[in-house]
Amino acid sequence: MRTFKRLRKACLTGFFCFISSSLIASVDPETRIADLENKMSQVATINANHTYGANTASARPNLECGRLYFSMDALYWNARVGGTDFAYTDNDPYGRTPIRGRTKHVDFDWDWGLRVGLGYKFKHDAWDIKAEYTWWETRGSKSVSAGLTSSVVPMKGNPNLLATQVSAVENVSYTLCTLAKSRINLDFHSIELNLGRDYYISSKVSLRPNWGIKTAWIDLIQDTSYTGGTPLETQNGLKGNTIRVKQCSDYWGMGPRAGLDTRWYMGNKISGIVNLSCAAVYGFFDVSQKETFSAIEQNQISLTANRHAFSPAIQGQFGLQYATYLMDHRHHIAISLLYDAQYWWRQNQTLKFQGQSNGQTPLKYLRTSEDLAISGISINGRWDF
Repeated sequence: MRTFKRLRKACLTGFFCFISSSLIASVDPETRIADLENKMSQVATINANHTYGANTASARPNLECGRLYFSMDALYWNARVGGTDFAYTDNDPYGRTPIRGRTKHVDFDWDWGLRVGLGYKFKHDAWDIKAEYTWWETRGSKSVSAGLTSSVVPMKGNPNLLATQVSAVENVSYTLCTLAKSRINLDFHSIELNLGRDYYISSKVSLRPNWGIKTAWIDLIQDTSYTGGTPLETQNGLKGNTIRVKQCSDYWGMGPRAGLDTRWYMGNKISGIVNLSCAAVYGFFDVSQKETFSAIEQNQISLTANRHAFSPAIQGQFGLQYATYLMDHRHHIAISLLYDAQYWWRQNQTLKFQGQSNGQTPLKYLRTSEDLAISGISINGRWDF
């Protein structure tokens, strides 16, 4: 009985082996070769130097047919701008030495912005191109007032604006006030266009090196006013009059941009994101400064200091992303929570008064260049379709 069972098992095994070998042999040799070539092309390729080497697998979403993708970011940012100091306090009501006090500068509010992008994925070597627009505006203000035994010392504008034609040689000027206010507006717009390729360098890490162009419009306006103060000899306070200083630095520029986007896959559709980019933006600064004295209408100063200059910029993002496929791989969505920061050099171009008028020596203004930093949270959504 056992011998019979062993014989039957051997016959069945032989039969299935025969059927399998027959099916394999019946496959068209050309089909088998094409399938083998397709598999080989996924792991190896002939590179630009016409040598044979490894091929990097595409890391972009594997959809059935779609080639477009759309992204949108809700931005919650805050800015820091150099050169916004407008006054300092002193513990003497006449602003005399020794000076003990603290400088006052404008702090920006946290404000919402928007960033939208549209991309297209090429068939050629899994390249893709993306255009992105960013809009963000913010405001800030600050004021400081003097107490009974203290004063406020202005830091902007020309202190000789009080002088008349009769008293100009006497060097009439103001060195203190009792109230200083400053408001600043920042408008930020940028457009980026970049070409890149998203590919795996290991089973858990992918890179997207990219390059392109970046253009930006950055407008800074600071409006400062000083009022009040008791006269002392030839150095005066402003009494009930007001000095107003309005500084504008409007910028537009364009230049090359390069970046590297990385994803670190942690399983369960969660990945970490670290993105870095830099740009060498060359543009035009429209710089102006206007000063007025409320008591003497003709006492005004209006200067322009336009220039062309580079304003280098760097940007970084890091955070987490959740991604998944929908409708049988016909759609892919991703949601990211990121910390977003960028730094622009020499963005706040202003004029600073130096020296005083004695009827013979002209007034002097020096150009100052301060930096702009923007940082905050970005909530990103992407849809591949």
